[in-house]
Amino acid sequence: MRKFLSAACGLIFIVAGCSPSAPIAPTPTAFTPTDLPTIVPTTIVENPPACWEADLIYHTQLQEMLLVNCVADPSKETPHIIWGWNGTQWQKMAEGGPPGRILGGAAYDENRNVLILYGGRPIDLGKCSQETWEWDGQTWTQKEVQPPTACDHVRMVYDAASGESILFSGLDVSENAVNETWAWDGNEWKLLSEVGPESRGHFGFVYDPSHEQALLYGGYASTVTDEFWAWKDGSWQELNFPGPGSLSHFGMAYDTNENALYIFGGATSTSTFSSLTDKTWVLSGGSWHELSLDASPSKRGAPAMGYDPVRKRIVLYGGFDASQNSFEDTWEWDGQGWNCLMNCK
Repeated sequence: MRKFLSAACGLIFIVAGCSPSAPIAPTPTAFTPTDLPTIVPTTIVENPPACWEADLIYHTQLQEMLLVNCVADPSKETPHIIWGWNGTQWQKMAEGGPPGRILGGAAYDENRNVLILYGGRPIDLGKCSQETWEWDGQTWTQKEVQPPTACDHVRMVYDAASGESILFSGLDVSENAVNETWAWDGNEWKLLSEVGPESRGHFGFVYDPSHEQALLYGGYASTVTDEFWAWKDGSWQELNFPGPGSLSHFGMAYDTNENALYIFGGATSTSTFSSLTDKTWVLSGGSWHELSLDASPSKRGAPAMGYDPVRKRIVLYGGFDASQNSFEDTWEWDGQGWNCLMNCK
């Protein structure tokens, strides 16, 4: 079976010595923020470490962007830390729960008001974990359930139309490729599909609420790909919108104010990270556009990107450069351009 992992320090590199260096369909329930109690977690003002392939997710109740799966040094076992960004500063929101892991899935269920983490590779780079965890703003809870097949190089999004979190792709515990689609409803995992996109890693996966669909772009399958897919009403459909081309290890976010899909950075080659880009692409009005900008984050792979719908900003954090050194800078896209807000160099 094909595997995403390789002994060469190329694009797919989760092996010892090859990772970036440190500091390196149910009916949805009606929901309003007033349905849930106000959460006031204990916070500590502190910056996240330099990291790559993390997840940035907006938390409706906390009204902050949460950075999860941000592991500074894969050679050391560390607790999982949730970081919060309020537009001005980073705060340590919580520490504990599952161990810090890389390449797992993360989603925020806005109906139940919980953050969900699934899978990922443990710090010692051993076999991936099949654990499912939830954080309710105060407490971590491990869910004792039958897990999906894949647990490494997976991605998740919350599907507001179905009220479930959707997980796709990845590798199983024996590092065999899996192209299954699963759903988590808070009680159990359900297998939804075994057809659709080829299994892959390092792809973009976000939710488009205006069309009630999850969007998947690019990644590394048998090679770096430019495939574009939509998950809607329980099935996959391939989309034909020529644009950024073959790309993996990029950041992707959906701007709900503009109804636009943004992609930044990434790698175009399977050989080395010298192909990393600093391009910003947007899919709007039915076509892709490469933006000409005066300033932007530097060329990089695997930055975390997410959209803050209250402040109407896309937030970008971290990633790695062509020498596989990790970043710890924070950028925001305001609809007109990129602005560096912290650790600018």
